Amino acid sequence: MRSDRKRLADLQEMETSPIDILIIGGGITGAGIARDAALRGLRVALVEKSDFAAGTSSRSSKIVHGGVRYLEYGHFLLVRESARERRVVQSIAPHLVHRLDFLYPVFAPDSLLKIRAGLSVFDWLASTEGPDRHRMLEPDAVRTRLPGLRDPLRGAVQYVEYITDDARLTLENVLSASDHGALVANHTRAEQLFVDAEGRVHGARVRDELDGRAYEVQARIVVNAGGPWAQDILEASSLPVEKPLRPSKGIHILLSAERLPIEGASFLKSSTGRRGLAMRRGPWVYVGTSDDEYAGPLETPTATRADVLDLLGMVQDCFPDAGLTVDDVLATWAGVRPLIAEEGKSTRDTSREDELWHRPPGLVTIAGGKLTTYRRMGQRVMEEVLEALDIDDSDDRTDTVLLPGAPAQDGFVADRLSVLADRGVDAETRERLGFLYGTQLDRFLGYGDEDEVWLTRLHPDVPALCGEIRHAVEHEMALTLIDVMDRRTALLLFSPDSARSGAGPAADIVGDLLGWDHEKRSREVAEYLAWVENHRVPDA
Repeated sequence: MRSDRKRLADLQEMETSPIDILIIGGGITGAGIARDAALRGLRVALVEKSDFAAGTSSRSSKIVHGGVRYLEYGHFLLVRESARERRVVQSIAPHLVHRLDFLYPVFAPDSLLKIRAGLSVFDWLASTEGPDRHRMLEPDAVRTRLPGLRDPLRGAVQYVEYITDDARLTLENVLSASDHGALVANHTRAEQLFVDAEGRVHGARVRDELDGRAYEVQARIVVNAGGPWAQDILEASSLPVEKPLRPSKGIHILLSAERLPIEGASFLKSSTGRRGLAMRRGPWVYVGTSDDEYAGPLETPTATRADVLDLLGMVQDCFPDAGLTVDDVLATWAGVRPLIAEEGKSTRDTSREDELWHRPPGLVTIAGGKLTTYRRMGQRVMEEVLEALDIDDSDDRTDTVLLPGAPAQDGFVADRLSVLADRGVDAETRERLGFLYGTQLDRFLGYGDEDEVWLTRLHPDVPALCGEIRHAVEHEMALTLIDVMDRRTALLLFSPDSARSGAGPAADIVGDLLGWDHEKRSREVAEYLAWVENHRVPDA
């Protein structure tokens, strides 16, 4: 069944069949909980008011990391969990979670020995062995990977982390949940929680944001995994909030690797003490991040010009000979972290640890947390859910069952990329495909067997296949052009000119599949182009 039709069928089934656990929020946390519950055999429903990963989970630093910087705040348990969890996430999604060498440069008068001691603690907490353990680099070796890095450089410590596409990692958790029986629906808003006379939550009224129809979903347990919106979900139903959330905005800027030709990834520290992170992803380098208290609309956080200039200033200081200007910033993105307020602490100092709230009965709210530890967060929620449902014979399988795109054998992606090369797919497009997809590459080849047009570029200026657009609609629950271009294909952020020239051709493919008329196609293109502008550097 085509995914848009399955979504409607799932919504109807949510209303008419018994549900063990209703999860509100389709970011990485809700997606991970849904997958865990479905793998245990529970009857699961998951709703997301926008698209899966449309909030924080597509606007992170896109790394599965151990949280080295949290050591200085004494968050050793969080570091241990994060550092060990990296390997688990990589093992279930090897096609999507890619090893990357990180550098921690040290400048005088800072102590190289102190940083190395910190990384030794990190290796111990992470149980790191062999070639993955940290090692020292002399200044000349550092500058080979970070050309033009400022002085006075004493050297660097190298260690291993992982880069991913956060939106697709979220999506594949949703797809895995669906494959194992969960009922899932994006663009479906939870309007009101149902509370009985004894004060127990027993479901919610949800509304299809595309056609306006409301559904009443009864559930034995409701999980509020709304991320930055978790407090809003409680307040909308006049329910208590145990601790206020303190949203923090983090922004990133995108540069061409031709203008900043670094290898791998690196922490950055300017001469004034401003810190950040630079990551290489194909022909791009992105730099982050800010960590500022945020009081604006949660749906549309943006990078202000001041945000961009602040971050760019750090890069200019760290790479003084690069000659970077604001015109080199090709795109921006901003995300809101759902931090739990801690009195007397700034957002940067606030812990990234998650908490569970248990009031009122029938409702579990999870707040805080981070991308890397999403699976462990799901486990903690499920412990509460299983106790509430009086289930004691349920086994966690989230660390052994592969995500949907994960190949079962080594060399799969390289083999399929070789076949795509033989079929005429250019190197730039193949590099993109190899970063984002695993077994999905076989589907693209199958489309090409039907008609070679599916293996051609969406547009000469856009390194993406027409088949990716079809796949997103037929198999990945994409319902709008923004769903496709942003969160399924990553073309909004990681494509020349945000793939503006591909918007029309993509809208025609989606429109043919979903039955859009000319007016609807034009409106979708206009909305996408406006979304692109939302990710540009604002005018002075």
